[in-house]
Amino acid sequence: MNEIASKYATALYELALENNQLDLYQEQTRFVLNSFEENEEFFDVLNSKFLSIKEIHEIIEKTYVGVEQDIISLLKIIVENHRVSLLKDILVSFNSLCNSYKGITEGMLFSAFPLDKKTISDIELAIGRKEGRKISLIFKIDPSLIGGVKVVINNHIYDGSVKNKLAEMKQSLS
Repeated sequence: MNEIASKYATALYELALENNQLDLYQEQTRFVLNSFEENEEFFDVLNSKFLSIKEIHEIIEKTYVGVEQDIISLLKIIVENHRVSLLKDILVSFNSLCNSYKGITEGMLFSAFPLDKKTISDIELAIGRKEGRKISLIFKIDPSLIGGVKVVINNHIYDGSVKNKLAEMKQSLS
C-alpha cells in the first residue's frame, strides 16, 4: 500500500471515529469506490487538465449528493493535490482500517461471472463459519476461472473454480 494513500485513509478513518460515524463513512466510501469501478472514465474527469479545480469540485458535489461532507472534502483535496491515481488505494485502505477496527477479516472473492450481493453474502457467511470469524470479501471478476469461485483469505485459498477442478483431474490422470 502506498504510504501517501495510507495517510489519507488514516486521516479519514480518524475523522470517522471522532464523529462516531464509522459505519456511515465506510458505507459511503464503498459507494464512491463502486462508482469509480463502474465508470473508469470518471478518473479522467477528475484528472482533466481541461477543467478547472473549481469545475471538478462542482462535479464531485453534484455526483455525490448526500455523501458526508468529510468524504467530499477528501475527494476535493485529492484532486487539488493531483493524487487521483491514489484514490482507489485510499478508499480500499480506509475500508481495511474500518474492518480491522470491527474485527472483520478481509479476503478476495474471484468468479468468472458477476455475482449478486446475496450470493457474495452467502459465501462470506459460509467461509466465516469455516474460519470461525467474520469475513468481508472484495469481489473481482476473473474470466480465467471458467466457472465457480475462488476465495483467498490471508494465505488460505478456497478454490471451487472449474479451472482448478480441471487441473486436479489432469494431475490425477497423469
